[in-house]
Amino acid sequence: MQQPSLRRPAPPRLTRLRPALMAGLLGCALAGCASAPTQPLHQQLGGVQGIDAIARGMLQRMSTDPRTRRTFDGINLKTLGNNLAAHLCQVADGPCVYEGETMAKSHADLNLGGSEFDATVQFLRDELDAAGVSTAAKNELLRRLAPMRRDIVQPGR
Repeated sequence: MQQPSLRRPAPPRLTRLRPALMAGLLGCALAGCASAPTQPLHQQLGGVQGIDAIARGMLQRMSTDPRTRRTFDGINLKTLGNNLAAHLCQVADGPCVYEGETMAKSHADLNLGGSEFDATVQFLRDELDAAGVSTAAKNELLRRLAPMRRDIVQPGR
């Protein structure tokens, strides 16, 4: 004689829905685990137009601030702004191509000190903040630019 089962059979409707319900729950769980791909850095900075605005704002600050303006006498700010924007865009993996001099060569005769470099970094941070750039994107750009300090600042300054 067969022992009676203590389990009740599921109602027919629930039995048919169970696989679909499990598949739906699994899909939701997997979607939550897989994060959406992050935008490329240049897009996080506002694309080419956003980077151009950041570069021009930064250049305006550098060329007028008493800590940094000495190096901008006689400089074509429009050309420098175009080069700065292209450089930032390229560093941020954007579609721009920087065709200017190396950082070492373009800053060799300027006798820049650490305090001028630090002020410039602060101007960039301020422009990134004003543009609404996320902290993560701002830090990534600064991380990529940081090694250039040794090419820009004169030893002992």
